[in-house]
Amino acid sequence: MATATLPAHWYTDPTIAEQERHAIFAGNWALFGPEHEIAEPGAYVAQVINGWPLVVLRDHGGALRAFHNVCRHRAAALLGDGAGTCSRRITCPYHGWAYELDGRLHLAPRFGEDLDADENGLLTVRVEIWRSCVFVCIDDSAPDLTTWLGSIPAFCADYPETDDLDFHGGFTVEGRANWKTYCDNTVEGYHLPFVHARLSRAVEGASVEIKGHDDGRLTCFHVSYRGDGAALRGNTGLWFYRYPGFQAVIGPTGFKAERIEPVGARDLRSKSWAWYARVMSPEEAADSFAWAESIVQEDLGICETVQRNLEAGAYTNGLLSPAMEQHTATFQALVRQDLQAT
Repeated sequence: MATATLPAHWYTDPTIAEQERHAIFAGNWALFGPEHEIAEPGAYVAQVINGWPLVVLRDHGGALRAFHNVCRHRAAALLGDGAGTCSRRITCPYHGWAYELDGRLHLAPRFGEDLDADENGLLTVRVEIWRSCVFVCIDDSAPDLTTWLGSIPAFCADYPETDDLDFHGGFTVEGRANWKTYCDNTVEGYHLPFVHARLSRAVEGASVEIKGHDDGRLTCFHVSYRGDGAALRGNTGLWFYRYPGFQAVIGPTGFKAERIEPVGARDLRSKSWAWYARVMSPEEAADSFAWAESIVQEDLGICETVQRNLEAGAYTNGLLSPAMEQHTATFQALVRQDLQAT
C-alpha cells in the first residue's frame, strides 16, 4: 500500500523548522569538517551549523575541543567564521573577556568582582573524530559517535582509510529547498535515470542494492560501476545516508563526506569534503571532484522545483511508491516520530 507523504506545510513552516532544530538536529552528531584543518595547537575553525555558531579548536596540550562561539558576558561572537589561529587565548572583541583554550575564563576586565572561572567558562560541545572527520553534537545525552554511526564503520571497513588518501578540497552548494525535500530525494534511486545522466550511465542498474539499517536511520546504496564510473570510482562502492544530515560516498579510490544542513524553513546548505587515492592522476581527481559537485547541484536543482511547488499551495500531499520509495517513507516516519516526541 502506498504511503502518504508529509504535508506540504511541513516543508515551509518556520515553527516546524525550529522544532526540528531542537528535536532532531540537536540530538544527532553533525559533520563539522576535516581534522587536518585543526591539527596544530591554537588552530580553530568557526562556523554556524544547524543554527548554532560553533568553534572547534586544538588546545595547547593537543586536545580537540568544541564550544558554542558565544561570550558568557553579553553573547558576542568570540571568533569570526572561518579558520584561524589563537596565539594564546580567545578574547572577546566586545568587552575583552578572555578564555583559555580549554574553555576556562581567564579574565573579565574591569568587572568589579572576582568571577568563578569554571562557572563562567565557555559552553562546551561534544566533539569526536571518525575517518579524519570531526563531528560535533549539541546534546550531552546523545550516544557517543561510534554508537551513533552504527553499522557505517563495518560497511566502510573494506575501503581505504582517509589517512591513506590525499585531501582534495571541499565545496558548498546552497539552494532554496527544505532539508527534508533534499533527504526525501537522497534515500531513493527512483530519480537516478531522470536527474543524473552521467551517474546513471556509470552505474550497473540491476546491481544497485538499497538497504535500510539501524532502525531505518541508515540507508545504504551498494553499487557497481561501469565505464568512466569504474575508472574513477573502482568497480564497487557504497553511498550512504545517516539520518538526519550525514551523507557519504566511499570506494576503493576515494571518500566524499557531506553535511546536509537546514538554513531556516526553506533553504538548504550542503557542504562536502573529498579525499582521493594517490594512484589517481590530478586530472582524474579533478574530474571526480567536479562530478561529485555536479551530482549535488543536480539533486538540489530538482529539489528547488519541488520546494517552489510546495510553497505555491496547489499541492498538499502525495503518495510514495511501495516499490521505489520505501526508504523515503521510512525517513518521513522518523521525522514524524521525532517531532511527536517533543
